[in-house]
Amino acid sequence: MQRAFYSYVFNFASLAPSASSTQTVNVQSDADFDWIKGEYQADIAGAAQTDSSRVIPLVTCLILDTSSGYQLSNSAVPIESLFGTGRTPFILPAPYRFKRAGTISVNLANYDAAATYNVRLVLTGVKSYG
Repeated sequence: MQRAFYSYVFNFASLAPSASSTQTVNVQSDADFDWIKGEYQADIAGAAQTDSSRVIPLVTCLILDTSSGYQLSNSAVPIESLFGTGRTPFILPAPYRFKRAGTISVNLANYDAAATYNVRLVLTGVKSYG
C-alpha cells in the first residue's frame, strides 16, 4: 500500500466573540486519510507575534466525520485539546481514519468576551492509497 504525507487545512477568519462557524473539507477520493497530529495558528487582526506573545484563542472545537456520522468528542473541547503549534503539535492518542471521498466538518465557537480571532487548523497525517 502506498502512503504519502498530507495535510487538510481549515481557515476561520474573523471569528467574533460568542460566535461560531462551521467549515467542511472534502477528503480526496484517491485515498483514505489517517489524521495523526493537529496544529493551529491564531491571531487577532493579523497582529505580529513572537513566541512569548503567541495568541491562545478562547475557542472550542467540535470535529465530525460526516461520512460515518462519528463525532470525535461528546462535546466541543478547547482548541488546545486537539491542536498544538507547528513546533509542538498535538499528537492524537491513536490515528483517526477519514474515508476517501468523505467530509470533515469542523465547528469553532469563540467564548472570548472581546477578541475576534483568525484561526487556522491543520490536520496532518498520511494518505493511504490502495
